[in-house]
Amino acid sequence: MGMPWSKSTHNVPEIDSIEDCASVMNGELVVLFKHSPTCPVSWMAHREVLRYQSSQPDIPIYLVSVRRRREVARHIADQTGIQHESPQIIVLRRGAVVASVSHDEITAEAITAFVGSVSRQQASGLGMVGSPEPVPNPGS
Repeated sequence: MGMPWSKSTHNVPEIDSIEDCASVMNGELVVLFKHSPTCPVSWMAHREVLRYQSSQPDIPIYLVSVRRRREVARHIADQTGIQHESPQIIVLRRGAVVASVSHDEITAEAITAFVGSVSRQQASGLGMVGSPEPVPNPGS
């Protein structure tokens, strides 16, 4: 992509600025992973993200450290309308939210299902209408 990612956690590039985040969020298909390095639940979710990434290395996944980059995490919440949680996965297509899950709902299988729904929509020429519907973010 050519962006100067300053950190990477196990080959998951970390978004370091609001500018980089804004650019990434408008991609064709993007998986954002909000992660807290001090939270055990977040590390379990991180393991699931890595499991997904190993099976789908061509799907862009970006990590946002909610500890180091609070302003980026807030920007994502403001831009998507999805309440901030950590850990949290938000799947976007061209800047529109496709799905969002948090905490123990983050699994490689869930990410696969969300990304698969986008791929099926693209193949059939559909817009954001289709199944599965975006998952509302559960309260914590």
